[in-house]
Amino acid sequence: MNNLTRRFISKILKIITILSLRAKYHRTPLDLETFINKEANQGLGVGRALDIGSGPNPRNPFGANAVFGVDIRSFNINEDVKRCVLGIDDIPFESNFFDAITAYDVLEHIPRVMNEKKSVIFPFVCAMNEVWRVLKVGGLFYSETPCYPMKEAFQDPTHVNIMTEDTLRLYFADNAWAKIYGFVGSFSLIAEGWRGSNYFCILVKVSEVPLLEINEPQKK
Repeated sequence: MNNLTRRFISKILKIITILSLRAKYHRTPLDLETFINKEANQGLGVGRALDIGSGPNPRNPFGANAVFGVDIRSFNINEDVKRCVLGIDDIPFESNFFDAITAYDVLEHIPRVMNEKKSVIFPFVCAMNEVWRVLKVGGLFYSETPCYPMKEAFQDPTHVNIMTEDTLRLYFADNAWAKIYGFVGSFSLIAEGWRGSNYFCILVKVSEVPLLEINEPQKK
């Protein structure tokens, strides 16, 4: 099989994969930027934003006035970036602090299950709880993650949390199936789609009351 044939077959397989996706596939960066601006960026040009897994230079797609970051590594060049092991540590900010939170190529690195001192913990669920806690009611959480069925979801050896386009929608948005694993947040899905091999999702925080309290039987 020559290289031309391989490229042709690869392109056909990619087209088949794209056609099988539930959420819309955005083919260009401009297409995605227009989509985000229309769906989620209205009136969010003020306030505070947090970029998780930020490195030394947090991203600011929503144009917030104050931008902070958290990262597993320590950086001395930017005092607004704090060290945090997501899923293990609490995000080092007070509750209801941010108008927007972003996560680019981060969630796939957070383990789903860990054993710690003979106890089972769910770091990914814990991280989503912390995102919900530090976000204001009405605040937005934007995530962008390589997901199944794209090969990029698997090829990085540090990708320990392989997700699909249904993971955030079903387990952390309106249905919140992850509550059986300790998720206490309340999000609603307002936008989603694909950019290349990355699935992106925009969630809005709808309440500051934990799900466990909402679901508790009312005492007589």
